[in-house]
Amino acid sequence: MFALFLLLSWMCMGANASQNQALYIDESFEHTLINEHASQIFANHSATYFDVIKGVRTSTQALLSDEARTWLFTPVIHDGYSTIGLVLNIDRLNIDDLQIYVLDSSDRIIKSYRYQAGKGDYSLDYLLPHIRLSFTLQPYQNARVLVGIKDTGVIPFPITLWERETLKQHDTQMLLLLGATFGIFFLLAAYFLLSYVHQRMPSRFWLTMSSCAAIAFLFATQGGLAFWPSLTNTAEITYSACICMLLLTITKVTHYIFSRIPLFWRITNYCIPVTAVVLAFTLDAHTSTLSTLVVFTLVGLYNVCLALVFHEKNNIVISRAYIVAWLTFFLFFAIITLNLFSGLAYTFDIALGMIMLITTGYLCLGYSSVTKDHSINQLALSKQAETINNLNHFYDLFRNSAEGHYTSTWDGELISVNPAMCKVFGYSNEQEMLADVSSTKQFYVSPEDRHVLLGELSQQGHVTGKEIRGKRKDGSEFWFSLSCQSRENNEGSFLYGSIIDITEKKQSDLSLQYLATHYSLTGVYNRRQFENQFKARVSAPAEPPVCLLFLDLDRFKVVNDTCGHKAGDVMIKDIARLIDNAINNNALLARLGGDEFGIIYTEATEDEVYANAEKILNAVQAYRFMWDNRIFNLGVSIGMVVCNDLAFSAGEYLSMADAACYFAKEQGRNQIHRYNKDDESMQRYQRELDWVSSINQALEEGRFELFYQSLRPLSKANDGHYYEVLLRLRERDGVLVEPANFLPTAERFEMNVNIDKWVITNTFKWLSEHPEHLAELQRCSINLNCHSLADRDFTSFILNAFEAYRIPYSKICFEVIESVAIIKMEDTLAFMQTFNQLGCSFSLDDFGSGFSSYRYLKDLPVSQVKIDGLFIKDMLKDGVDSAMVASINDVAKAMGMQTVGEFVENEATMAQLGKMGIDFAQGYGVAKPRPLHDFTPL
Repeated sequence: MFALFLLLSWMCMGANASQNQALYIDESFEHTLINEHASQIFANHSATYFDVIKGVRTSTQALLSDEARTWLFTPVIHDGYSTIGLVLNIDRLNIDDLQIYVLDSSDRIIKSYRYQAGKGDYSLDYLLPHIRLSFTLQPYQNARVLVGIKDTGVIPFPITLWERETLKQHDTQMLLLLGATFGIFFLLAAYFLLSYVHQRMPSRFWLTMSSCAAIAFLFATQGGLAFWPSLTNTAEITYSACICMLLLTITKVTHYIFSRIPLFWRITNYCIPVTAVVLAFTLDAHTSTLSTLVVFTLVGLYNVCLALVFHEKNNIVISRAYIVAWLTFFLFFAIITLNLFSGLAYTFDIALGMIMLITTGYLCLGYSSVTKDHSINQLALSKQAETINNLNHFYDLFRNSAEGHYTSTWDGELISVNPAMCKVFGYSNEQEMLADVSSTKQFYVSPEDRHVLLGELSQQGHVTGKEIRGKRKDGSEFWFSLSCQSRENNEGSFLYGSIIDITEKKQSDLSLQYLATHYSLTGVYNRRQFENQFKARVSAPAEPPVCLLFLDLDRFKVVNDTCGHKAGDVMIKDIARLIDNAINNNALLARLGGDEFGIIYTEATEDEVYANAEKILNAVQAYRFMWDNRIFNLGVSIGMVVCNDLAFSAGEYLSMADAACYFAKEQGRNQIHRYNKDDESMQRYQRELDWVSSINQALEEGRFELFYQSLRPLSKANDGHYYEVLLRLRERDGVLVEPANFLPTAERFEMNVNIDKWVITNTFKWLSEHPEHLAELQRCSINLNCHSLADRDFTSFILNAFEAYRIPYSKICFEVIESVAIIKMEDTLAFMQTFNQLGCSFSLDDFGSGFSSYRYLKDLPVSQVKIDGLFIKDMLKDGVDSAMVASINDVAKAMGMQTVGEFVENEATMAQLGKMGIDFAQGYGVAKPRPLHDFTPL
């Protein structure tokens, strides 16, 4: 490729040779560029200057080889009147082989010179080393200058011809300019280095290195290698190395100025200059020079792009100055490129312009760096100011903190305290405390506490919230919470701690611990502590076995209802003290509820426990409570259980004791009943307790199911759906339980309210989800319990259900058992009146079972009477039952009420009821109960 370039250059120079004119000089001549007047000839390396003059033809193969030599042939014509001294000047020293001949008009050699780089030519001037040949022309003397060049670098290069005195002036100017340039860069390097030593800014160091690299580059380009003539042939490598170092140092400055540049782009920025050095060692001089210039351009453009992308928006002047610096660098190297490839000679003006460009570039680069440093310093100063403000803030917090703060040595010498610390330990001010306290050991009631604290600090480095008993100045003891940490510095180890007086909190904690296990009113254990203690004692076998008494006061509710809860609290307190005085020493007494107590015996036999129970019974019987001139006597029912079987849990034993207490009440109150698992009444009560648990679980798990039983009209055609909603309970094993098995237990333990709410909610929900069924519905009957009628919130609950599910009031009939309605007459009447006004109907269920049914029938706003099934099922055989049915029907008709016959099991009974004028029939003879979700019309 290089040979092709030479061939093309030879052809171009050959074309220009015919156009070149001879160089004319006279007394006004100062200097000129030989290249502009020379003819360029390519010849074999072995060809002499004589062969070139005579035009010896050279083969094409020789021209294309590396052995070709370039000759510049220039005629010089002196047409002046005086002798002129001339000097042929070549600035470049790295030339492989250079031959210069000055010939007269007869082609005789006037003067000649040969130069080979690296051959140790010590004749070069050290201040401004150049290749020069001096000769003189007489008036009208003509000469020919022949320059032969063999080099692998860039050729041809500028060759100038100077008038001798003019050249001396030029050298003087160049020396002054060169000295000034080196002086400027040495000053810059010294400034950056000293500022780096003073401020330790990394950019200053790299600017120093960059200045040194620039000095080295200027030294090499201005012939500095002439000091070591044997190194002049390494100029291209030296130039590349200097430029690489220059680019790398500028890259470091760039990364400092634009700190947001990502790591990948930084690495790329380093790789490009290193590539130039590698190429300089592996390629020939010409290609190496080209690659260095290309790499410089790429790095410059790359850094300019980085500056544009990652500049600081709040400080745009930095990026602008940086870009200006690179623009001056580009112009500087553009002039170098013109010198290498266009024959531009370095005159004083050009050199001055180049020095101004490079100096301006470095000043702009330095300005960018200094501005960045200033920005960083401002940020650091602002952070420092913020830190000082924070320190002042923390000092104010230290002084005004409600917590006591102190600093001490590891040995206990007190260094500093705040006012709160003085207040905690009873000192009036910091000076007094620091003077009086010789060691922090004085703070501790027990010296061991400080040793333990130091041990924890040695292991963990800090302690948080450690509660310690302390001692004040006056010797009084108190509790404080200590948080402390250990830190080390050049002066040793120090402890930094904060102290809070927690005496009141400690006392409060003790009170809370007491209240967590005791009733504040009675002073005895509460149920939770009782159950914990009981569980711990029955979990292991004991001899004698643990015994448990369950006490329930009789007639306590009378005192509460008559005299109020304040009187009840006073009486409970007296009873608790009375029982506590009556029990054995090792027994544990607890209040389990409002009027319930429990006692645990662990060191008494069964007979001793029974005897102690009788003692308690007699003591309570003998007690008289007086309040507002009233005297009340009490009793107590006691259930006793011996816990001698590990197969039972503590909870099961409590249930047994509760059951025994219940039967003590059932047997007439004020008695003691021992639990016996073989007792049939006990087993029945236990089954009821099991049903209580099953009902609660069924409510929580949604295992109740709705059934219905249809009613058949007897006095008219069937005009819609008439049915009663029934309830079933689905066991976990899938067995369906009839209501007769669980509803009595629910009523006894007052659980019916929740069951009635469940039935109403789910019935209304099903009806709202089946609007077609609701449209054909004439009457849906729902049973209500007495506890529901007496519940204050139940009425509001039903009203909300009607509104929520949008069920017409007229389609709902509430059934109330006759006996319940009579017992809860006032509540029943209020409930009926409320929903009668809204359009609901009411049915009196099981009518005839009460002893005074007719008396109350006219007082209740019912629209339907359901005759008790006991009269219906045998009415065909028993005339009395038939008469009772007819009587109830007549009375109901007289009062404008409809009648329903229950337990209708066959067609004959249904026909007889129709003849009597009964309005509806219900029973297995009409339809059996079915799930509501599978509703089938009659």
